[in-house]
Amino acid sequence: MSDLTSEQISRLADKWLKGTISQEEKALFEAWYNSVPEGTIDWNDETAHSRQALREHLLQQISERMEEKRPLSLYRRMPARYLRAAAAVALLIIAAGIYWFSVKKQAPSQLAAGNIKNNIQLKPGGNKATLTLANGNVIALEDEQNGALGQQNNTKIIKLNNGQLVYNSEQEKSGNAPAVFNTLSVPRGGKYNITLADGTVVWLNAASSLTFPAAFTDKERQVTLSGEAYFEVATDPSRPFSVKVGDMQVKVLGTHFNIMAYNDEQSVNTTLLQGAVKIQSTTGEALLKPGQQAKMDHAGKVQVVHADLDAVIAWKNGLFSFNNASIEEVMRQVARWFDAEIVYPDGIPQDRFQGEIDRSSDITAVLKILEASGVKFTVQGHKILVRS
Repeated sequence: MSDLTSEQISRLADKWLKGTISQEEKALFEAWYNSVPEGTIDWNDETAHSRQALREHLLQQISERMEEKRPLSLYRRMPARYLRAAAAVALLIIAAGIYWFSVKKQAPSQLAAGNIKNNIQLKPGGNKATLTLANGNVIALEDEQNGALGQQNNTKIIKLNNGQLVYNSEQEKSGNAPAVFNTLSVPRGGKYNITLADGTVVWLNAASSLTFPAAFTDKERQVTLSGEAYFEVATDPSRPFSVKVGDMQVKVLGTHFNIMAYNDEQSVNTTLLQGAVKIQSTTGEALLKPGQQAKMDHAGKVQVVHADLDAVIAWKNGLFSFNNASIEEVMRQVARWFDAEIVYPDGIPQDRFQGEIDRSSDITAVLKILEASGVKFTVQGHKILVRS
């Protein structure tokens, strides 16, 4: 199969992963795979400064092995951010932008075996949200046309394309107006982006909500969060910004940070990327520096640790990201994004996962990659059954 180019192989792998490959293309891809004997590709990790560089390097290596008919498999020295995988899985990694850890070599037909089906009931998330106004009116944003949606006092509410909501405040006219609060609610299987009246930009993850004033008329800017959000706070030293999450409060001036506060997680995690924030809880407080994360447990105890920033904000950048994550941690992310119920009929497998998956991938593609570790999945309607 040396007449296939690396681009053709990548395209066939991409189609196989997405479930759109024809029988003829599948036969061609598997014939190529079966024709390639095992060996190793070894390269310096320090040359792979980005995912794109790694993709291009792998494609070059694959092309050279094909042209020279040399053995092909993949060997990686293991920094935390990369993976070790077999040749067929490496091709899927290239095609889908996926990096995976500790995967055994299996032919594509073997990886595809099992009970995963392209179930149309489980779709990846998209721009879905509802906006509840101060008067109780609820607006389903995905059903609304782009443009002006209404007005709260002297603040215009505008829907832009690509899931963006903007509050445009005539601040000089709002100073004496009473504060009116709106709530942006993102369901499971959704995401949304909002620009508040002060210019602060907030990205909301699935199963999250943000309550905020239509215009900031007080000396302090305060919002309330449930779920997960990434904040880029507009600088205004005269009016400190704070986020209330249950009994915890995050106080900032101008900064970029992420808060993950789902009820089914073990802790509320506040991660600072830029600037400075102060975490206050019922049991104490902590001042974060960039690169640090405050983890507050259910008892209110706060622990400060170093954070994997790429993994923390992966959801905002359209990725699932796992760093030595348990199957429960992995499946909680999958459940929120695909609006699925997770069931463990035979107990919870002990597998650990490390890598990234494009969140635009369909459920079949995501579960096929996860199955490479040995965990098995069955999709039944909105349920995903997980077995070891």
